[in-house]
Amino acid sequence: MAWIPLAANVVQMITQHGVDAAQQTMLSMDETHQLVLQAREMQHQAVMDDRSEAFNEAIQERSERMRERELLQDLNMSDRKIDDKITKDWIGLIRGQ
Repeated sequence: MAWIPLAANVVQMITQHGVDAAQQTMLSMDETHQLVLQAREMQHQAVMDDRSEAFNEAIQERSERMRERELLQDLNMSDRKIDDKITKDWIGLIRGQ
């Protein structure tokens, strides 16, 4: 009957070894999962950076077009003022003023 404690110790060692292996496997799976999540986050961040850059470029182009449009409107207004002055001068010449 001396072998019963020895057998119990062997079973306990085998069981402990199995538990350790299972824990190690779970830790490895968790690390792999974390690496996958980090890779997805990096990919998502890269996409967001690209979109942000494209958005900023679009806004800059729009701002430039708006500045050009305002400049053209200002030039148009200057031309109208000059035309009005010329028209008033012609009317004054016709009336003899």
